[in-house]
Amino acid sequence: MKAEQIQRDLDSLHYWDARVLQLESYFFGDEITMIFEDTDSNVKLSFTGCSKFSFITAPDDRIKPLKDLAKSQIPYFLQDIEISPFQSEGQELLKCKILMPPLNVEIVCNSISINKV
Repeated sequence: MKAEQIQRDLDSLHYWDARVLQLESYFFGDEITMIFEDTDSNVKLSFTGCSKFSFITAPDDRIKPLKDLAKSQIPYFLQDIEISPFQSEGQELLKCKILMPPLNVEIVCNSISINKV
């Protein structure tokens, strides 16, 4: 139920094709945040209690350092965010798959919060 409600909340934001502005990891990957543009403000997704975080991108995506890009040059636009329940060692967790070509992200965590910033 928790995963389904988070998915509904995300889908209600109509995030498709929104530019991703930030993806950061804190406390050795325990917390991960992603910020993307919305029509009237930005949206911050906070993933906490993370036990898995992976991202895959093409090697040529990393030729020019991303820190040198202007906001208008950031190449990541959300195509899909999929939240599903995930069982691990008897615990109910959340699995989040984020497609923003050329970058794909997968996160397994305890909780996900959605906030306008």
